[in-house]
Amino acid sequence: MRLKQASALAALTVAAVISVTPSLATAGNPDLCASNKVCIYDDNGYSALLDVARDPGQGIRNVNAGDNDRMDSWENRTSTKSAWYYNADGKGSCVNMNARSEDDNINVFDSDELTSWRTNRGC
Repeated sequence: MRLKQASALAALTVAAVISVTPSLATAGNPDLCASNKVCIYDDNGYSALLDVARDPGQGIRNVNAGDNDRMDSWENRTSTKSAWYYNADGKGSCVNMNARSEDDNINVFDSDELTSWRTNRGC
């Protein structure tokens, strides 16, 4: 009987640890931003994907003219830190997009400022 109780207690302990371990995936919008991608969005709340969903490890990229200065939310579903910049070619103010993180409503000072971004490192 003691063996059954010990086994049951061990199973409950493992279940408790698994249930409180945070997920490495972000909530964001998995319909627009697949796992292991970095995405930027026109609107708050991860809607209206801008530019393209990018893989980790890519250098500076300017967004196209129609997407310039429009970003209001982002998600980084990778294990690599990424960054975005106010100006073209990685110039101007830089804002980090930490690994496995997201921002569904960037602050008013950064809103609609993104012009270029990278997925191979932070600022």
